[in-house]
Amino acid sequence: MKKTGGGLIRVGLIGPVLPYRGGIAQHTTMLHRTLRAKVDLLSVSFKRLYPKWLYPGKTVLDSGYKGHKEDGVAYDLDPLNPVTWEKVCRRFIKHAPQTVIIPWWTVFCTPCYLSICSYLRQKGVKILFLCHNVVEHEMTEWKMTASKLVLSQGSRFFTHSEAEAARLKALIPKAEISTYPHPVYHKFQGPLVKHGRRAKLELLFFGLVRPYKGLDILIEAMYQLRKEDIFLTIAGEWWYKDESLKSRIQSVKDRIEVVDRYITEGETATFFDRADVIVLPYRNATGSGVIPLAYHYGKPVITTTVGGLPEVVVDGVSGRLVKPEDPDALAKVLQEFLLMDPASMHEGVRKTAESMTWEGLAECILNGIEKNI
Repeated sequence: MKKTGGGLIRVGLIGPVLPYRGGIAQHTTMLHRTLRAKVDLLSVSFKRLYPKWLYPGKTVLDSGYKGHKEDGVAYDLDPLNPVTWEKVCRRFIKHAPQTVIIPWWTVFCTPCYLSICSYLRQKGVKILFLCHNVVEHEMTEWKMTASKLVLSQGSRFFTHSEAEAARLKALIPKAEISTYPHPVYHKFQGPLVKHGRRAKLELLFFGLVRPYKGLDILIEAMYQLRKEDIFLTIAGEWWYKDESLKSRIQSVKDRIEVVDRYITEGETATFFDRADVIVLPYRNATGSGVIPLAYHYGKPVITTTVGGLPEVVVDGVSGRLVKPEDPDALAKVLQEFLLMDPASMHEGVRKTAESMTWEGLAECILNGIEKNI
């Protein structure tokens, strides 16, 4: 328990939690659960997150958590309804937190967060931004401006990589930043169903399919290796249309399975269980929640030398690193895995994951908060 002279440290947390789907909601849920055991915590989530016309996915909720309400969370906030912003502010003032933690990942929340932060700061409450993405992946000038406007409200900051901390420093030069890697998830269960293998080497590309994730690079590498005993599963909802990419997939369709939908938490283990290695050929990245998920299942990761990815994938120990946008280099590494036993990296994965815990993350955040009290 973290205490001050007046008792437990009082902390606020704003962000999506279960039953909302996706990596940010999973992360905020685990952070809420961990902090709750250490501080006097008030967590606020969303009564509505994205309007249907803005969100490219089929649903914002995880069907595996239908009707779920996370214990100790008030689902009060609607980013499009200022009345709820005021309600949230009143909740926090009544709780009297020293600091409110706000995960930052999308400029959609700019008006809402600006209003809440401005009010809380006037009341003497400090803001700690947990920056998943300092600026969104599909970066534009106006998104950069909006991000700077919101983040300038912070008195302290947190990132999951030194690369993202450097990006934040460029945007907010005086930012006080703490860094800790994205923790490994351990709440995901084992596979509900065991699927048979389809090749000597089973690959998995997991998560939302978006342009920056470089799926086309992986497909080109698969085409080069079309005569090898390799099979790729693409599991995740497609958030953009690329007919040329889908046509290229058809050229090696006997070596690829496409599961174009959101993968629920209950289904996740089934896909990771069959995979030998997880492949994330990102063009650019801040980090990836898929890597700690892969480590939870003991799977090595092939990814690229962009953003904070090299900070959590140790080349030759917990996976392999390749240059971005280089299908030849990726194909070469895939061939190397074909000639080895991927299970030989399991011990390296385990050791790497030891330094990526939710307890460690919570302590790092709370140490930063104590410096501001």
